[in-house]
Amino acid sequence: MPAPTRQQRLASLLHREIATAVRGLDDPRIGLVTITRVELSGDLQLVTAYWTVLGAMRERRLAEHALESARTYIRSAYAPAVRTRLIPDLRLAYDDREERRERMNDVIGRARRTDSDHGSKPEPPISDPDAPTAP
Repeated sequence: MPAPTRQQRLASLLHREIATAVRGLDDPRIGLVTITRVELSGDLQLVTAYWTVLGAMRERRLAEHALESARTYIRSAYAPAVRTRLIPDLRLAYDDREERRERMNDVIGRARRTDSDHGSKPEPPISDPDAPTAP
């Protein structure tokens, strides 16, 4: 396995530092926010921290406002740990991957229920053309 690149190491560090800073926020609007992942731009100048929150749309909006108002504090919290010439700017974005996954599962479930067996039989496994064959 190849060694992690500088970008991957920095992204991992930023993930840890941003999550720690968010956990330390003393704002009742935050609720149960989790930093799910971070993405770092190729030039290391922008870090996008994706987050989720436990609750409905109201909790999401409250957390979004709280995180945006704390953005400069969060950036200053990870600045000492980052050993680059310039500190990456912080962008916060809601991570909707889980919601999209649930919607896709619902669509697949509805489609399976229209099958002749109404989705009761599992799908046959798809053969992997790259898999080694038994002698």
